[in-house]
Amino acid sequence: MVVAALAVSMRAAVAPRSMRVFAPRIFLNRRFLSSPVPPRKEGEDAPSKAPTPEPLPLKKGLQLDIDASSLVDAQALEAPSEEGEEGKRTNAKARSDRAQSSSAARQRSFLVRGTLIGGVLLCGYTVWMLGRDLDEHEHEVFHDKEGVNSFLGRLWLRFQSMREGLNKPVWDSLLPDPLPYPYSRPYTLVVDLDQLLVASSWSTSHGWRTAKRPGLDYFLGYLSQWYEIVLFTTQPFYVVEKTIEKLDPDRRYFAYQLFRESCRVHDGKLVKDIRHLNRDPRKVVLLDINPEHVSMQPENSIVLPPWKGDKHDRDLLGLVPFLDAIGIYGVDDVRNTLQAYQGLHIPSAYAESEARLKARHEEEWRAKKERLGGLSSVFGGVTSGQSMKGGPPPMFVEQERIRFQQGYLEDQKFWRENGEALRQQMKEEQEKQLREMKMNAWEGVTRMFTGAPPPPPAHEPPPGEAPATPSTA
Repeated sequence: MVVAALAVSMRAAVAPRSMRVFAPRIFLNRRFLSSPVPPRKEGEDAPSKAPTPEPLPLKKGLQLDIDASSLVDAQALEAPSEEGEEGKRTNAKARSDRAQSSSAARQRSFLVRGTLIGGVLLCGYTVWMLGRDLDEHEHEVFHDKEGVNSFLGRLWLRFQSMREGLNKPVWDSLLPDPLPYPYSRPYTLVVDLDQLLVASSWSTSHGWRTAKRPGLDYFLGYLSQWYEIVLFTTQPFYVVEKTIEKLDPDRRYFAYQLFRESCRVHDGKLVKDIRHLNRDPRKVVLLDINPEHVSMQPENSIVLPPWKGDKHDRDLLGLVPFLDAIGIYGVDDVRNTLQAYQGLHIPSAYAESEARLKARHEEEWRAKKERLGGLSSVFGGVTSGQSMKGGPPPMFVEQERIRFQQGYLEDQKFWRENGEALRQQMKEEQEKQLREMKMNAWEGVTRMFTGAPPPPPAHEPPPGEAPATPSTA
């Protein structure tokens, strides 16, 4: 029997995998391989514990063959169940997974359908709102437009209005109304910041450094006698805040400051539209380095080349005679004056023009001197001849420049003598305002929990007088 069992197990080991799946599993009992138990004698009690059977003295090779065959048989019987689980899951857990996946799919499908339906309804409501009848305010805005009487026309007009609203500045009027005389200025000068007034550079040894253009303080201080200077930059406030504070710590030059949110988008580019400045366009001069920034009003603009930090630059100072001449002569429309210098280097072109005017003025003076000299010799006059002695008098614009330069020097002297006291006073005023703001905030918090404070005590009349009774209407 032992030999038969070994033969069956050996055939199972060498049989193909498909045959071993269905082969009967043979368990070799250790009792079957051990020596037989001797029969009990009559009257002999059963042993409390069966004696440990002695193993059958088998050869080493036979024992290894039996162990290997049993292992192979066990693997052959377990392998199909594992393959079946991997190939097709049919137990309870697999059914639960399928139920969960189908439930998730239904939820996704429901969500997609709900989103589509909601989107269609929202689009329909939006189209209806854009094409509805015009109200009073919209009728005033669109009364002269085409398509006002049709649904599609009103829809298109409102859509265009929304699109323009996204491209326009955040406010229709970027500046408040002009101050009354004598605090106002007759002209407005809009200047850029980066590469016009200052230039920034970076190096590994010093990091970021910002340089101020040569003659900037004189440019701002002197021209502020005619111009309301507005700083208008395309950069955000938080980027240039510290630079502006260094340029004008006392708020003497820049009347107002405008930043990126005050620009508008035109053809995909940032543009400074002076129509939103709340100032007369005939009195506005726009100074910039980028032609795209002034593309909507080139007739009001002066475009200078960018300043890269050259300490010998004189272009900004060269503009001072041209700009102060506008203020001195009281030009009615600066656009005509700027148009005459369109495409020219204004500092050098105006210097040549003024030199020609001065030469003509000197020629006229010399001709007048000769005429007066001849008349004085004929009639023996001396007074007129003495009045023409010396050189020619300065032109009107030169006389006015001397007067305004004297005013600039007096202003600088005043700030040198009183600037520190004024700054200290301004600082104390700011600290006082901060304290009041903190106290007001704390009072608001305490009143939320304690209620309003009690009313003040009523006025007590002096002794001998009856208290006043409130009159009833």
